[in-house]
Amino acid sequence: MKRMGMWLLLMTKRLMKKPSFVIILVLLPAILILYRFIIRQDSGTLRACIYVPDGSDRYAEEVADSLVKADYAAVFYRVDSEDDLYSDVIAGRAEVGYIFPKDLGQRILKKNWAGSITMVVSDTSHYATFVNEYVTVELFSNMTEDVLTDYLMNRSGLEFDEEELRKTIRDNLEKQEERGPVIAVHYRDFYTNEEISEEEVKAENYLTAPIRGTVALFVMLAGFAGLVFWFQDNAEGRFKVMSYEKRPVINYGSLLLPTLLAGIVGLVCILISGLGRNPFAEIGLMLLYCIFIAGVCELLRMIVPSVNAICAAIPIVAIASYLCCPIILDLKKTVPVVTYLRKILPPNYYLEIYNGTPAWALALAAAVVTAIAAAMEFIGVRKA
Repeated sequence: MKRMGMWLLLMTKRLMKKPSFVIILVLLPAILILYRFIIRQDSGTLRACIYVPDGSDRYAEEVADSLVKADYAAVFYRVDSEDDLYSDVIAGRAEVGYIFPKDLGQRILKKNWAGSITMVVSDTSHYATFVNEYVTVELFSNMTEDVLTDYLMNRSGLEFDEEELRKTIRDNLEKQEERGPVIAVHYRDFYTNEEISEEEVKAENYLTAPIRGTVALFVMLAGFAGLVFWFQDNAEGRFKVMSYEKRPVINYGSLLLPTLLAGIVGLVCILISGLGRNPFAEIGLMLLYCIFIAGVCELLRMIVPSVNAICAAIPIVAIASYLCCPIILDLKKTVPVVTYLRKILPPNYYLEIYNGTPAWALALAAAVVTAIAAAMEFIGVRKA
């Protein structure tokens, strides 16, 4: 056991002396600093544009003005034409755009609201649904008095004086507003389901989302780097000093070690960026992901014929992961085949946890690849 511990210590020292591996570790915090710089710029704000045609009714104007003045996590602004709206969405200056009809109020009162507001959004948008909630809140908040008055005056079968009715409704709405808005957007923590304040949502700029995907990609690259180092060590006969029975553990440990080191750096990046609200859950998921990556590398170690093949495959897998997995963009709507390609890419199994997939799916994936690798080791399909 003492000899094994000494071996792990020496392996760690050797890894930290390899420039290529150190570069991988340094790149993660460097990217975090870059993201932080971007977030401080205006481009780091989640923006949505609104177009209200000339001659629109007061409802459209009031809803648009309310959105522009509202203190939401997304910033709304008005444009002068549909062309400007499309240009801003296409250029990425706005996450989503809304085209209001001239007769918005009439459509709502006549229950002809289906398709009233046109939403313009790119296929790669992650936040359109999120922004839609704000539009819904302001739309119905501004029209509550008129919709309720219209119903009681024309559809309830009761008789009211309209002015007195409006005053009663307005007074009751104002009392309700003192206790809290009738319609409100609430945010909840992914892990604890506890409510998050609007200020916390604003503090977590939407541009920080790619940090997690970038961390997943670099942890995978660290595992592949460990696999390349294993081939080099094996060619130099470094594993022959260990007894035959201990070699499977040493082989796996030499692949898990660089993955864990990159995972630790990745965790620090995630926690500093503010994405990780529950440190213990983040540690558990990262540990599972590192075990999964090490298992994948162990399988590749026994299947791939040479280090040259591994070196050739690394950029292909990295680029495929970058394009197919939701690291920066999610292309599954634009390119449906991406949905199937990402199933064979390791970062996807980590990132899907944050898209609603249960955590046990990652644990199962880690267990399966590790079990297959162990079975292949047991039956003699190995290189050292």
